[in-house]
Amino acid sequence: MFEIIIKDLILFGYHGVNEEEKIKGQEFLFNISILLDKDTDGRNGFLKKDNIKNTVNYSEVIEIVKYINDNNKFDLLETLSNDIAKKILSFSPMIERVMVRVEKISPPISEKIGSVGAEIQVKKEKELKVFMSLGSNLGDREKNLRGAVDRIDRHRSIDVIKVSSIYETEPMYVKDQDSFFNIVIGAGVGEGFSPFEMLGYLKSIEYSMGRKENTVKYGPRVIDIDILYFGETEIISDFLVIPHPRISERKFVLMPLNEIAPDFRFNNRSMAEILKNSNLKEEVEKIKNW
Repeated sequence: MFEIIIKDLILFGYHGVNEEEKIKGQEFLFNISILLDKDTDGRNGFLKKDNIKNTVNYSEVIEIVKYINDNNKFDLLETLSNDIAKKILSFSPMIERVMVRVEKISPPISEKIGSVGAEIQVKKEKELKVFMSLGSNLGDREKNLRGAVDRIDRHRSIDVIKVSSIYETEPMYVKDQDSFFNIVIGAGVGEGFSPFEMLGYLKSIEYSMGRKENTVKYGPRVIDIDILYFGETEIISDFLVIPHPRISERKFVLMPLNEIAPDFRFNNRSMAEILKNSNLKEEVEKIKNW
């Protein structure tokens, strides 16, 4: 991924709560960082095609900043920075994330100070279409879940949008083990990111957190991550089945999934309907908000 940086751009503007600031104006300092959703190895054109069309022209971004600054009088730098960030984010489909910091170089205050300002970061929202189930019953169970969610969200093609409360669940298949902490997360994924790519990434998280290859099926584990649903995709393979075939038999999936996506339907039934009509016996208790 590449980052476009616009550093210490100085523009004169008429922003501020004090009326005098809107009349006399003052200089503002703009710093902008733009993260592009492109690989850095040349596969998407940066290194193999030395062409401005394969990136974002910083001169055009500066024109966006100048237009918003010159044609508005904002009370708050927060509003100014927010409007600039959102406009830049919509400028190109290559843009993944934008940071905008706006500072008053000579603020109207008596104290000796370098500057005051506001900063905002906005990122492209991906469509919520993937649900994953996470569980842990070894070590610090909550820490394991939080660490896994953080690692999932770090992937450039995955945005974690919703996380359920934490539920404590008695073991379902192998009874002679400690209880699990379980959650369900909802995420958006970037265009072209496949379920098999996601599976590979999730497995790398499991093993990096200490899960062993010879783990007993349904037995104790530091972390377990299952893909429940991936948009309208249906897969039946030796490695992956989507939608997950055991959604309706797992109360520790149904309860948190119903919490974050009550309208989600599996086999044409809502989670609430499945829960109501099921005869699932395992104990599942909500213990903590995320």
